[in-house]
Amino acid sequence: MGTPVRAQSAANPQVRVEKNLEARMRDGVVLRADVYHPATPQRLPALLQRTPYSKNPQDANSLYHRLASAGFVVVVQDTRGRYMSDGVAVPHDEAADGYDTVEWVAALPFVDGRVGMFGGSYSATTQLLAASERPPHLVALFPSASYASRYDMVFQGGAFYLADGLGWNLGQAVDARRRAREPRADRDGAIGLSPDERRQLQTTWMWALPLDAVTALDLRRYAPGYFDMLAHPSFDAFWERFDVAARHGRFEVPAYHLTGWYDALLNGTLRNFAGLRAHAATDRARRNQRLIVGPWTHARPTTSTRRIGDVDYGEEAGFDSEALMVSWFRHWLGGAAAAGDYPSPPVRLFVMGENRWRDEQEWPLARARSTTLHLASDGSANTAAGNGRLAWHLAAGAPADTFTYDPRTPVPTGTAGAYSRAPTDQRDLERRGDVLVYSSAPLDAPLEVIGPVTLVLWASSSARDTDFTARLVDVAPDGAARALTDGILRARYRGGRTSPELLRPGVPTEFTIDVGATANVFLAGHRVRLEVSSSNFPRFDRNPNTGAPFATDSAVVTARQTVWHSVAHPSRLVLPVVPR
Repeated sequence: MGTPVRAQSAANPQVRVEKNLEARMRDGVVLRADVYHPATPQRLPALLQRTPYSKNPQDANSLYHRLASAGFVVVVQDTRGRYMSDGVAVPHDEAADGYDTVEWVAALPFVDGRVGMFGGSYSATTQLLAASERPPHLVALFPSASYASRYDMVFQGGAFYLADGLGWNLGQAVDARRRAREPRADRDGAIGLSPDERRQLQTTWMWALPLDAVTALDLRRYAPGYFDMLAHPSFDAFWERFDVAARHGRFEVPAYHLTGWYDALLNGTLRNFAGLRAHAATDRARRNQRLIVGPWTHARPTTSTRRIGDVDYGEEAGFDSEALMVSWFRHWLGGAAAAGDYPSPPVRLFVMGENRWRDEQEWPLARARSTTLHLASDGSANTAAGNGRLAWHLAAGAPADTFTYDPRTPVPTGTAGAYSRAPTDQRDLERRGDVLVYSSAPLDAPLEVIGPVTLVLWASSSARDTDFTARLVDVAPDGAARALTDGILRARYRGGRTSPELLRPGVPTEFTIDVGATANVFLAGHRVRLEVSSSNFPRFDRNPNTGAPFATDSAVVTARQTVWHSVAHPSRLVLPVVPR
């Protein structure tokens, strides 16, 4: 186990911290963890977090102390090849190490043999991949913001998550560069991009073409995983080994899934909940999947989390996720599990617009009804001042809309960041001529939309390949246009993520765009709005419109886009409407 360094916590004298306990994996590689002990001689259940972001961060120690004070041994481990752990990092290749670490934790002399796992984002993935290997001593999970398919985390609709894909790998390169230059004793602590490097990321590096020629921070040496992703733009065997959804039938443990309506990993979390509830290996695991979705971004919510972007969701939006975590693990690890299932409804959703919580029995909601709004215009839906309409009935003879997509001047993402979307006001973006805007008439009564949103778009392009984007917006009587959810589709992947096919220029083609999920009541007097364009940068890479392999393409061409809405080509927005 090595010789741990023991320290009494000045912030919490009831918790003792042991640094750098060593766990040897099946291939002999040593991973290191910090352990937070409650002040008791008793053997206790353990909670494990595995992270590539440093087991010694500045912003999470309070959580570790709170969990330890609640009666758990808390173990926080650097994943393979990161910070204090040995070996070579292979992003998301965490199943075997997860299994080995769970069993190592269970055998520690101060642990009673029962282990839970917790954490968000990458640490959610480490839980799910470990659980799919069925370690005997793993009892329960608490994954926040998880993915169901790593491919779908890196590519949405075939478009590359540029800001996160490049930014995340650059951040990992900073640690890898330090590992190559400094002794291990100097690596215990989170490190990231400098302010100057973050500025260069925004102003220079994300704009550079081709994507696979980036040289910042010696990325090819220190984070080669970035180039592995670019080399596999279609779903193939490279991605299959990280596919959580394909492993749902192997899970045997309960899991509480947490995410936010503005988290880029929302869809993955929803898919994991629904998939495990339907396909987990045991009835107990299927019955004890739980889901909570709030008005949050890609972060653990707190009691003060009530304002996101331009919207204040009120006091109810604040949420003590740590208290929920304690309750969940006390049930499964504290002896209450013998009493049966976790005592809560399967699903808890924050419904925006009315800004209130609601308990549900399933996701998606069985009572939601697919409701169609048809795109229409007089031929000029460009900008919010145009004549684009969303109509409850299909109009015959409606002329098409056109716009020009120039990859050199893309539509900006306009939200807080790659994995922190926000309900920002869209009015500035809706002044652009390359954004088509379709709005309903003011609603006479509230319209409740809860579930996945889909756009069936009939469009043509002068290019052999291009992108189409869609964003659902709630427009208030004063004109404020609040973004709800969005999606993108790379035209060559219209037939699926395994079968790219270039376009026939100028030919109307049907595209089905996953616009994401939401829970929102459009209040009386509000309007439903849809924005259609061809870029969302830098959240996604710019399609150069050439039809060439996107990662190696440095040329760009302008595309002339046409959106059709007629009896022959019925473009339509499909909403999951809940009867009231």
